[in-house]
Amino acid sequence: MKIKDNFWIGLLVGAACFGLFFLLLSLIPWGEPYRRAPYMLAFIPGVILFRMLLVKWNCDRMGRGILLVTVVGMLLVFFLFK
Repeated sequence: MKIKDNFWIGLLVGAACFGLFFLLLSLIPWGEPYRRAPYMLAFIPGVILFRMLLVKWNCDRMGRGILLVTVVGMLLVFFLFK
């Protein structure tokens, strides 16, 4: 199966990956000191998918889209949740 290499699809896949894993992690009762944990752990599948797209499948544009969602999301979490 050929994967279409498109930046916009990468953005959508990165956001969907983050959203699904965040929903799963938000079901776990986290304590007050760990209130950022579900956000940060939800970015891990995006990083793994980013690496697979760049190294294994040679989809550079799609990997860049996932990387953009991951980096911007992490920066938002660090700056909004002090």
